[in-house]
Amino acid sequence: MRKQLATNLSRVDVNEILTQLLTKKSYFSFNDIEKECQRTLTTADKFLIRCVVVKKFNLNIEYLASNQLKFYRKKECLS
Repeated sequence: MRKQLATNLSRVDVNEILTQLLTKKSYFSFNDIEKECQRTLTTADKFLIRCVVVKKFNLNIEYLASNQLKFYRKKECLS
């Protein structure tokens, strides 16, 4: 039996949140996303966000020591 993960966000919600954050900041983390959408993120939400970040927005991911991820634009897009 598989465990079903429940997500509170849809793909459209994630796209809107990420678009807003990218206009405000050059990099952001899950904490910034939680502040933007004003709710705590589930594991499924974080997985969906990470998939959208990589596939649609083509952002890099940096793994920080505090077990947190930081998303930022690729260097080619900055120049």
